[in-house]
Amino acid sequence: MSDAALQACLIGAGSFGAHALEALARSELVRLVGVSDRDRRLAEAASGNVCGAYDDHRRALVETAPQAVFLAVPPAPAAELARLAAQRGIHVWRQVPLARNLPEAVELCRRMDRADRQFVVGTERRYRHSYRHARTLRERLGRIYMVRGHYEFNQGPDLAWRGDKDAGGGALIELGYHMLDLIIWLMGMPGSILAVTGTGQRAPGEADLPVYDSDDSAVIVMRYPHQAVAVVNVTRCFNPLREGLTLYGEAGTIAASAGECIFRDRHGAVVDTLTDDETPAGLFGRMIDDFARTALANAPRYACSGWESLRTLACVEAAYLSDRTGACEDPHDLLAGYDLTEADCLKTAPKEEPAP
Repeated sequence: MSDAALQACLIGAGSFGAHALEALARSELVRLVGVSDRDRRLAEAASGNVCGAYDDHRRALVETAPQAVFLAVPPAPAAELARLAAQRGIHVWRQVPLARNLPEAVELCRRMDRADRQFVVGTERRYRHSYRHARTLRERLGRIYMVRGHYEFNQGPDLAWRGDKDAGGGALIELGYHMLDLIIWLMGMPGSILAVTGTGQRAPGEADLPVYDSDDSAVIVMRYPHQAVAVVNVTRCFNPLREGLTLYGEAGTIAASAGECIFRDRHGAVVDTLTDDETPAGLFGRMIDDFARTALANAPRYACSGWESLRTLACVEAAYLSDRTGACEDPHDLLAGYDLTEADCLKTAPKEEPAP
């Protein structure tokens, strides 16, 4: 490992954090100086006796004094830790979503800007070979008429913070975030959004279900200029686990999922295909190394920034607003409330996307 490796602290060593930990252990560009988890035993096991182990996240940030922090924790503590990182001049990479709501997201982006530190959101699907291939094929479709996206996953009865909408829980902001982010990455922000969410759709009899107020499922319709439309449906109540996007255009269709990308002409004949069997550690490794390279250089442009992710969260917020009003809502109007445009959100986006 190079002496110039990025010194980093991982906060949250379970689930999502476990994938990041495996990738960090393999990276030649990152040196782990601390691991923190509320479960002290998990933090100690994850540290491997080669870095500090903590069960106090704030103490971990202060004592390890890293150059960067990886936040694999729920939205509420992630926001507080991002504020502390900005105060101490630490680059931040955090698990999706960007924030619990748009006001918090704008505040965090501006705070990190003032600190002159990078703020990255782990929208890891942008790094999947299959979805990246779909992006390279997009121009071959010509005019796009429709996009269809879905994400289905049975979360089970133990919702914890996911059952509290004020804590950032909900199928739309958790699962829908990934699909909306991919569509915006491919198509830009829509002109209007109409959405309906549902709560209370989990199966009775599985267990004593706790009281919860976050949404279980959502259907989002995004309308673009020239009559193009994107439809996304998400649910956390049903298995098998499935996700994917299909683009319908003049030249045919592109269907992409976590495992493959297939381009067919309008008659259904396969024109191009790619299989993606990369492991989570490999995917996270490429994403983490990309972040490490740009953070070490403190590059002004970098992939998957918080600013770029503001577009996604504005669409999530517009969808929740539409569910309450029963009307179409414009995410551009929500950004304008903070004196922001879509162009402002792209100020840190790389001019050329990194090669897959």
